[in-house]
Amino acid sequence: MNRNDIRILALALAALAAARPASAAFEDLGFGARAPGMGDAFTAVADDVSSVYYNPAGLADLERPKALASHSILYSGLSDGSSLGLSAGAFSTPLASGRGGTLGALWQQFSLSGIYYERTMQVSWGYRFPKRTKYEKLSVGASVKYLSHGFTRLDETYNAVENAVSQNGATDPVLAGQNSATGLDADLGALYRLNKRWTLGAALQNALQADVGFSDADKVPMKTRIGASFKSLWLVLSADAKFQKAADGTMDKQVSVGAEKIFPSLDRGDLGVRASLGAGTREFRQATLGLSYRMQKIQLDYGFIMPMGTVKETAGTHRLALSYHFGAPTATEIAETELLDQYKRLREAQNYKNPRDTASLNDPRLAAVKEQVQLENYYAANKLLSEKAADLLPDSSVVNLTRRLSSVAAFYPDLSVQGRDKQYWEQLLSAGARDLIYGADLRAMKELAYAQSLNQQDSGLSNFLDRAAELTRVKADRVPSDFSRGWAEFKITEADEMYTKKRYAEAQRKLDELLDMEPGNLMALKKSGSCSYMLANYARAAQDWGKALRAEGDAGEKAKLSKMIAEAQSKAGKSAAWEPPQLAKETVAEQKPANGKPDVREIEKLYQQGADFYAKGDYGKAADAFRKILAIDPANSQAKKALERIIRLSR
Repeated sequence: MNRNDIRILALALAALAAARPASAAFEDLGFGARAPGMGDAFTAVADDVSSVYYNPAGLADLERPKALASHSILYSGLSDGSSLGLSAGAFSTPLASGRGGTLGALWQQFSLSGIYYERTMQVSWGYRFPKRTKYEKLSVGASVKYLSHGFTRLDETYNAVENAVSQNGATDPVLAGQNSATGLDADLGALYRLNKRWTLGAALQNALQADVGFSDADKVPMKTRIGASFKSLWLVLSADAKFQKAADGTMDKQVSVGAEKIFPSLDRGDLGVRASLGAGTREFRQATLGLSYRMQKIQLDYGFIMPMGTVKETAGTHRLALSYHFGAPTATEIAETELLDQYKRLREAQNYKNPRDTASLNDPRLAAVKEQVQLENYYAANKLLSEKAADLLPDSSVVNLTRRLSSVAAFYPDLSVQGRDKQYWEQLLSAGARDLIYGADLRAMKELAYAQSLNQQDSGLSNFLDRAAELTRVKADRVPSDFSRGWAEFKITEADEMYTKKRYAEAQRKLDELLDMEPGNLMALKKSGSCSYMLANYARAAQDWGKALRAEGDAGEKAKLSKMIAEAQSKAGKSAAWEPPQLAKETVAEQKPANGKPDVREIEKLYQQGADFYAKGDYGKAADAFRKILAIDPANSQAKKALERIIRLSR
């Protein structure tokens, strides 16, 4: 080698040795980009394909095949111009649906300016002991590794007598001997789950201490990692301690703490941020940052590592990784999507006007007004309210009621003249106007939008829908003008689009909006059953298909539905027969409001509590909150759905 090549090799290996303890061969350079963004504090996290490197026991929790490819630029901007690169790939797949553990494979290569390389190939296996056994909280794993490294032999190698290589003028035995070496090694790992959130992890890397020396013995040092992690639905906190015996016989130690926060979105993908701090012997100090973006099955990760106490003349390490998740969503991902969807509904619901914000027509002083509203004579009702308003003011709820009633009266003074021979859109208009006055804003806007979709040529109805949107601050869910088949068919079309894109939770939401208006809609029931089935909500699927079966008139379709119901019930087991729990009559009576209508504000409060408990993993308290909702409103579909999932997760 010439002087420049030797200088590059010496400086680069010295940099690696300074950045990481012990020898310079097969140092712990990390893997991918997610874990390095957390300072490699991943021993007790180990929940993705990177587990094959950090702790093979974590592979056991992977429910579907995953693949990852990454590339890193290590210690960029070194003054000698050397280029340190790290490329890697990994794949994992469950065996026998996870009953036989999970198999993983890894390939990783470190290279130095085309002069020196280190290559690792390994096969890993992780296994979690079955539930309801003595070791159900424990996972174990092991890896077998093939290590190889070498350097490019140049003509100058045979006459390498430069002072930078040998002080006595003799040919360097390393450069003159073989230029590659290989060895076999092994890793061991374990995870122990203290509870649903806290996990302890341990890994022993390079347990065989393979000899990869070119001439003299050069054993890869054994590394011990122990860690702990806390996980909630979209937050991970972790800490790792690493121990390694150095060449001088002392023990090198490093401690890192990391965090990851995910900001989820139903339709714009999930954004993640990460950071860590680390410190240890030999002046090791390090800070890291990380970002990620996940859309459906694809995730892109970036990690940045800045050494602060070792390599000083560097712009840091940059890592980029792309991973792909094969197969259908896992149970955990489905739960996350559904909870996010429920949070979104809750946030939307909090923007709706609450019935308590509108004066109740059950007030005895408004008895005459209520009578005219029930008769749909809104002109007379508005006139009576105007006469009574002076006695009821100042009261913002009365003002709100006055605005609503006067708006209805302005567009439709008397809907009773249509009698009983109303068309369907007229029935929806009547229901929407009445719910608008009573303060049931969400349902009122659905009914009015549905009515407008069936009679799009009526400009008065269109203008009334706009006025209702102003009063309620709820955006009108209008059907596009070029869609002539009405609101129900439009919802089915939207659901079909979401289903085709495999966005089953969003498709289910569209169908739920329709079923809330038309509980017996045959097509919606069939499609809702299909969405529930794809979301692994087999009990809901069987229930929806059962309703469709009772409404279906075609014999062939009945046979298909019966077969589908049987399959869903078989997969659901006991869940197929789930019904809302029956509370004691006196409990229900205590929680039922005097006017006989569900207390929307109390339901929102309980739903928020239940969602918070669910996110924290406290399923018992979450279930209690959802049961209270069902005591107030037995028909609340979201509470039923949430409680059903909690029951399945608790088994």
